[in-house]
Amino acid sequence: MKAFEELKETTKKDIIIDGIMRSKGVYLLVSKPKVGKSLFALQLANSIANKKAFLGHEILKPSPVLYITTELSDSQLKDRCNLLGISFEKNNFFVIDRDEKQNINFMDIEYQVKEFAEELNGRILILDMLKDINFGVGYDINSYQDISQKLMPKIRNYADKYNLTILFVHHLNKLGKTLGSTGFDAVVDGIIRLSKNIYDEDTIKLEIINRDYPDIEEYLHKDKNQVFSIAQDNTLDFINPNITQFIKYAIREKEFDFTISDVILKANLMCTPTQLGKLINSNKDLLLKEGLQISKYRTSNGRTYHCKYEEPSLENE
Repeated sequence: MKAFEELKETTKKDIIIDGIMRSKGVYLLVSKPKVGKSLFALQLANSIANKKAFLGHEILKPSPVLYITTELSDSQLKDRCNLLGISFEKNNFFVIDRDEKQNINFMDIEYQVKEFAEELNGRILILDMLKDINFGVGYDINSYQDISQKLMPKIRNYADKYNLTILFVHHLNKLGKTLGSTGFDAVVDGIIRLSKNIYDEDTIKLEIINRDYPDIEEYLHKDKNQVFSIAQDNTLDFINPNITQFIKYAIREKEFDFTISDVILKANLMCTPTQLGKLINSNKDLLLKEGLQISKYRTSNGRTYHCKYEEPSLENE
């Protein structure tokens, strides 16, 4: 038992990436296929190993990185690094690949992890992909109990045992949720989620949900070399074009009542009533910022909305 005055505060030496990642934490990087998880992970590795800011966040504790990949051969990984313009100094970046095996048995490579941590003073371990790494425990990916009580304690044990911060790469399902049990989301220290914008393949939505820092939500741009950077405009350029068209209609009308089906026709929107309803609900903060105040009330004919547009003040920018 400790008194309040005996409790320790997190210091800068305990933080890997300011606002994103702390020492000995376990983090989850997820997206649907072909969004760029591996490329994102390599950029993160480059920042930590070479002490370069990561998407505007300072690297407070640089470290060698061990990258365990089940997706790429060592030559494919080198090609990706060349594409990204990434290089590493001697003893800053190490790779273990599948080596033509069906999966990687973590117990078979643990001696290499131990060497990395104890002899090379490495502190960052990236596992890409989780599904092809055998940790010596049987588990059902859809079982909350198996994930939270069998698999994740095993991974966290390695983090504690070797003083490692672990980032593991995993998939989102068709609904945009972490594939398998919600146990993954519940027991990690942070979730990094990448989502492709269906209207612009080069725009990626980044969401970071973290136990230790405020949540982050912003848009990234991916250039021709697949390098991620913070998009210059994080709002109107990347929202659904139906919302943009709805805003233009509201500016023209100033104040009006509408039903979902009516406004689709009047504003010439390319979506269904259900889709527009969801878009308005999920973009309420954005619409308010752009000067649209929307309220709803019921009539004998069903649900009706009232919209009033007021020019947003530059003083609020």
